[in-house]
Amino acid sequence: MLLFKLECKRLFSGAVNKLVLLLFLVAGIFAIYQGAQGYKTLRIDQYKSKIVFQKEREHVNKRETLPAAGSLAYYASAPTEWKLSPWAALFVGESHSSMVATKVRATALQSQIFNREIVNPAQQRTGGLDLGFVLVYLLPLVIGILTVTLISDEQHAGRWRMLNALPTSAFSQVAKQLALRFAVIWLLVILLLVSAAILLSLPFDGIFWTVIAATSLYMVFWFSIAALIMSFGKSSVFNSLTYLSSWVVFAMLLPSAVHLYLSNQYQTNAPLEISLKQRVTLNDGWDKDKQQTLDTFLQHESNWQDTAPLGEAFDWKWYYAQQHLSDVEVEQLWQQYRETNLMRQQSLQRLSALSPSLFFQLKLNQLANTSSADQADYRLQVAEYHQQIRHFFYDFMFFDKPVTKTDVENFPLFEAKTPAKGVDVWQLLISTLFILILVIVATLRLKQLRPI
Repeated sequence: MLLFKLECKRLFSGAVNKLVLLLFLVAGIFAIYQGAQGYKTLRIDQYKSKIVFQKEREHVNKRETLPAAGSLAYYASAPTEWKLSPWAALFVGESHSSMVATKVRATALQSQIFNREIVNPAQQRTGGLDLGFVLVYLLPLVIGILTVTLISDEQHAGRWRMLNALPTSAFSQVAKQLALRFAVIWLLVILLLVSAAILLSLPFDGIFWTVIAATSLYMVFWFSIAALIMSFGKSSVFNSLTYLSSWVVFAMLLPSAVHLYLSNQYQTNAPLEISLKQRVTLNDGWDKDKQQTLDTFLQHESNWQDTAPLGEAFDWKWYYAQQHLSDVEVEQLWQQYRETNLMRQQSLQRLSALSPSLFFQLKLNQLANTSSADQADYRLQVAEYHQQIRHFFYDFMFFDKPVTKTDVENFPLFEAKTPAKGVDVWQLLISTLFILILVIVATLRLKQLRPI
């Protein structure tokens, strides 16, 4: 017990150690606050979209005469919602740079997805600090500062030979020092997660415990790296530089190399091509035979083949037929873009095994439903909802049915879905096995370390 008190006193006596722990705690608190504010803004945007649409629907129903179905379809911007987990407040992922409440009309879909400003620079938050950033990038630095010079400091102070002469081995003393530091940092992480869960009303469910387990495993990896570096018995400068180099490689260089490789491997200008091709198709459509356009449309949408031929006057049927045909024109590009993104995501999952930092970050984003795969699922849901809206209005436009107030009330609303996710057991087992091997190697080397 006396030795434990002495180790605690030694850990917290140094100004650097106390400052590092304090900065880590402050950074975590600030990250929780900033993430919570960003998540609150996203949720407010989603809520506002629903309220505005409801007010617009009430305004339409108060009119004595309802507009034509084509006019309603043109102005009815129905809100959608990216179903984010409450944990998105802590692990932002892709949600900070993408639309999370896209409004959809019955007009051409792809121009609504791509031909818009994705991010308003005036509304963009400075930086990207969230709790995920603190855990992925700052946590390893804290571990390194508190641990990597333990043995070299003992050697420099002349106590290493004395520790080896004690009945209990020097390895046992070092192991206790590492365990104490692991416990202190782990408790700080738990404090941050529990505080965030309480402040943000996050459930203490499977995600909570999965985050704790993943963070603990991530800490074991970096403690093993520190122990392995210490086992060479070099100076404090050498140990610090080697650990910092390891952090740069695993947390910076490897993830950057992976993303650079994927960007070159799956480079695509599909969004620009889709927007341009669809715009050209829509513009050219005004110069084509309108009845022929409608006939071509009915070949794709056979449910409305019983519609009457077009007359000389402007007809909404032709307008929306042209809009849909522009989507058909870019359908292949859209599918290729989706397939390319899917292959990129699969490659990213495989290559993330090269970097524990990248792997850990991806898993946190997946738990919060803020990964690039979740973004792709949301876009697919928007496309499916767009089809519901089109078909809802087609019944009125193609069969000359008047829109009633009951029909306005029965307008289909977007139902956000959270895609089912499976756990890549093999990847998790391989990662755990790799860390276990690293722990064993570091332990064996520390046991063999002798006084200089």
